[in-house]
Amino acid sequence: MNDAKISALGEAIYPHLNKPDVKFSEAGEYKVTLKVNKSDASKMLGEYKQAIDDSLIKAEKENKGKTIQSAPIPYTEEGDYVFFKYKLKATGTNFKTKEKFSQRPALFDAKNNPIDNSILIFGGSKMKIAYSLVPYFTPMLGAGITARIKAVQVIELVEGKQMNLFDKEDGYEAKSESQNEIPTEVQESKDF
Repeated sequence: MNDAKISALGEAIYPHLNKPDVKFSEAGEYKVTLKVNKSDASKMLGEYKQAIDDSLIKAEKENKGKTIQSAPIPYTEEGDYVFFKYKLKATGTNFKTKEKFSQRPALFDAKNNPIDNSILIFGGSKMKIAYSLVPYFTPMLGAGITARIKAVQVIELVEGKQMNLFDKEDGYEAKSESQNEIPTEVQESKDF
């Protein structure tokens, strides 16, 4: 598939790009929500709406003209922003060939150099996403599209850091493991 589209620059929310999220599926899923200014998202919204319409038309043809409902859309509009949801299954079995596969999105820096997987990409990072819009149909959900991640270009990296939210104060101070001594107090009992 060489139909990759490139997103507008946006802010990553809850990215799982270094390793897949396995909370709801053992197969794992790479995913990220991209927060994009609505003013920058008009081209993307047009592409999404066209792909959704095409998916509905295709499903109606394949189901002999029956009215097909529209599945949930992979984005939400809130105020001045659009939140686009992207995902990619990490492992699975190909339906046609029955071969097992594993995949991951390619990660690049602003100069198109590959990013080593040891560099953790956190929420707040600014990025662009190469993606494809894949149509689907299920009788329960209806016809829709999923936005599949192909690659990510990180323009501004936010890495995980220890949070120091508070100023130092006088008072209780936790001791390190080596400083903690377990008191050895023995109580005698006449019950035994």
